[in-house]
Order: sequence, then C-alpha cells, then structure tokens
Amino acid sequence: MIRLPFVRRPGGEAAQRPSAAFAAWCEVELERRRDAGGDFDEAGFRAAVALAVGRLKAKEREGAP
Repeated sequence: MIRLPFVRRPGGEAAQRPSAAFAAWCEVELERRRDAGGDFDEAGFRAAVALAVGRLKAKEREGAP
C-alpha cells in the first residue's frame, strides 16, 4: 500500500506534496522492478508515472484534497 502524506501544516503548506511523495515512491519501485529481473516495460512505467504525477499536480493547483 502506498501512503501519501496529506497532512497540512498550520500555515496551510503541505508537509510534502502528494505528487512529490508519489514520484519518490515510483523511483524506489522502478529500482525494485529493475533489480527483480524478468520482463519489465520501463518506458511504459515511466509514461504511466508521468501521467499520474501530472494529474496529481493539476489537482494540487486546483486546491483539491
């Protein structure tokens, strides 16, 4: 399970943006999959991550929780 920090600081500033937390998790997952061997579509993984991070950033700009 992925745990993303959504807690806000008193100043209204996020401790870490969900998009940044997700991107960091994806980098760790990418390394894990590389090390596991086998058939892994790295280009597809990176494209999916880029799409998801882009959508998370758009939601952050909108101010959506």
